[in-house]
Amino acid sequence: MAKVAIVTGSSSGIGQSTAQLLAASGWQVLGLDLTDPSTPTPGVTHRRCDLADEVAIADAAAAAVALGEVSALVHCAATQTLGAAGEVADADWWRVLAVNLLAIERLVAGTLKPLRTHGGSVVVISSVHAVATTRSMAAYATSKAALEGWVRAAALDLAPEVRVNAIRPGAVDTPMLREGFARRPEDGTVEQAFTKLATAIPLHTVIDPADIARAVELLIDQERPLPMTGSVLTLDAGALLGLSTE
Repeated sequence: MAKVAIVTGSSSGIGQSTAQLLAASGWQVLGLDLTDPSTPTPGVTHRRCDLADEVAIADAAAAAVALGEVSALVHCAATQTLGAAGEVADADWWRVLAVNLLAIERLVAGTLKPLRTHGGSVVVISSVHAVATTRSMAAYATSKAALEGWVRAAALDLAPEVRVNAIRPGAVDTPMLREGFARRPEDGTVEQAFTKLATAIPLHTVIDPADIARAVELLIDQERPLPMTGSVLTLDAGALLGLSTE
């Protein structure tokens, strides 16, 4: 049977780049997203899925098991609600936590047996906001910090059969980043804000989603698996070297 990877957030940004790279490398990919990708990718089966919906996730996990040997879960999907501590509505808090954190727990629950059987790997996309954030990011930063805590706990619980790791990007050129700029007119145009951000980062670059996808592929490699679990790989172009850069 084909080796199967589930990739969340597969219609754009990091998730889309990851799904495309894994499919090109021989994986059968089940991509989960609220929307359809603009262009279908050979080797990627797309499924619309609200990652805040527990039943929808269970159904998606069952669909992945039917495709083949589920050997990798890659959680790229995230939602970001802007708001300071004490100002975010409960409904927004719950959705951020459901999508950014609980979705991967629920996917693991639905695929745990094949993951153990096939020596699987789980990779989640965290963020530098897990450790150093900015104003009005209370829900998002909290969800990413919690996600890294989940990685440590899951790595212990699922060892030795399953490896669980995180990638902690800095600024990545995704629709979410550009939409965030558009919501903050005080930063100028989107392109002006983009240039200003890149200049503040030590390597003067905003990360390409394809670079994150390359790191994912390395972490889920089954032929030469890295002896890593419970780890967080920071890919931020040096942003965390100076707290004012993110």
